[in-house]
Amino acid sequence: MTRVTSGQFTREFGRYRVMAHREPVVVTNHGRDDVVVIGAEDYARLRRYEQRAFHVTQLPQDVVNELGTVPVPEVAAEFDNECQS
Repeated sequence: MTRVTSGQFTREFGRYRVMAHREPVVVTNHGRDDVVVIGAEDYARLRRYEQRAFHVTQLPQDVVNELGTVPVPEVAAEFDNECQS
């Protein structure tokens, strides 16, 4: 994820607009994250799943694939005994 100040973003809008199609661009204001610029396709994908409830068996395959890439924190190991195979 790229982080830029609002001044940089204003001066080089075209550059960051193109970049937002590949990865989110965080625009900061006074040193704090303010807004995130993403491509229209990514935004449409996010809106499609907004406030939709799925049963685990109904999750779209692209969501399942993304879940498989999320690293599990080490502290989660303390809950391993709760899962019965």
